[in-house]
Amino acid sequence: MKFFWKAFISFFVMIAIAFGVCGTWMIQASFQSNYERELEIRLNENDMYRRTFISSVESFAYYDVSGVDSFITNIVQSLMVGPGKKNNYVTVWDMNREVVYSNDENPVTNLIEIVQDDQKIYTLLKNGDDYNLHVISCAATYGEYAKYYIETVTNMNAIYNQRDDMLRLYHFIMVILLVVCGLVCAFISYVLTNRISLLSRTARRVAKGDVKVRAKVVGKDEVAMLAEDFNTMADSLNDKMNQIEQHAKNQEAFTSAFAHELKTPLTAIIGYAEILSSMNLDHEEMVKASGYIYSQGRRLESLSYKLMELFFIREQKLEFHNISATYLLQCVYDLVEIGLMNKDIKLIRSFQKGSIYGEKDLLISLFSNVIDNARKASESGSRIYFKGNQSEEGYKVTISDEGKGIPEEEIEHLQEAFYMVDKSRARKEGGAGLGMTLCKEIVNVHGAKWKIDSTMGKGTTVTIIFPKHKEADVVEKDEEMD
Repeated sequence: MKFFWKAFISFFVMIAIAFGVCGTWMIQASFQSNYERELEIRLNENDMYRRTFISSVESFAYYDVSGVDSFITNIVQSLMVGPGKKNNYVTVWDMNREVVYSNDENPVTNLIEIVQDDQKIYTLLKNGDDYNLHVISCAATYGEYAKYYIETVTNMNAIYNQRDDMLRLYHFIMVILLVVCGLVCAFISYVLTNRISLLSRTARRVAKGDVKVRAKVVGKDEVAMLAEDFNTMADSLNDKMNQIEQHAKNQEAFTSAFAHELKTPLTAIIGYAEILSSMNLDHEEMVKASGYIYSQGRRLESLSYKLMELFFIREQKLEFHNISATYLLQCVYDLVEIGLMNKDIKLIRSFQKGSIYGEKDLLISLFSNVIDNARKASESGSRIYFKGNQSEEGYKVTISDEGKGIPEEEIEHLQEAFYMVDKSRARKEGGAGLGMTLCKEIVNVHGAKWKIDSTMGKGTTVTIIFPKHKEADVVEKDEEMD
């Protein structure tokens, strides 16, 4: 069953029960009040009949018993004269419980059989559609010399008819009210469930692939909160799907680029190996062929090392420590200095004391790759600046060159696998386009931030900022700088 019908039926049933119970209780309370008031009147009326009867009988001057019965008849008939007495009946019983007088054709005998001299009892009897109240009491005359029993019968149809009329009127009014309330309940249920229905339709559209659709948020109630949560979930889902899609594209591009990068050196190696095995070459030609095989083999070796480092970063659990920044950067300086000297490039260093929280070998690989890229972009006789200083954000490492620079539109692609700004120069240098991808992974795994600024013809600056860490221990000791 839909929530709309659950809400509608719940509201309608509660209202119907409330109206039914309250209305019936009010009518019954009114009827009970009228009944008790009428009962009190009839009990008092019986008392009046009894006192008048006693007074009249005791004032009778003679003691002729046969004459008393006739006199009693006259007394009772005189009492029954008056307005509102038309449907009333009186029965007088003597002390032997025999009827002395009655204007009722079938007087009730069960009350006279159980009434006591000191009692006044009553009962309500239904005869067909008539409700009659019977009241009987004892009237002692001549100082207990003679006893009579006065029974009065009053028709109570008026209050019962009034109750029935009120019930019929109430039922008619209740039907009208329930129709109106049903319409109101339907409207309220629609208002309460419409936004849920809209949210459900939105969810179905998302399930069918329309991840850009969003639920409309109206108000600040629970449904609005649910719509906001749904939109947050949809945004997160959309981001995840975009990430997965981008990841799939990256994987496809990586596979394609990797296959291409393998194809070129393998083709060269196979071709020159075939020449060496099938042709008689002089010494110079053999040296040239073997040189090509060696250079392409080194290129494949470099590619395999880079891939291994990437997989190592992504798959292995790394142990980080606080490392002295001056010690770490000096290790990098010692590692790359000779390669730069061979190309007549001067590496200018400037290190301030501080610490970097990370994995030593990965950090050395990060800085070495950035400096190696700067070397490839620099001409002989130029300079590379290698600086480290403590800042408010953390420890900042800056590597600047005076090379050719990178076009602005190319900078955002540098971190893509196998991407090369100058492919001919990169292959000549033995590069495979994985250096900056590896650097990006190392930066991310250390929670650092980096920025690449470049101006064509002036050079490139790479700035890496490592966050501060609470640990005070420094694994490696500072060493004096030369």
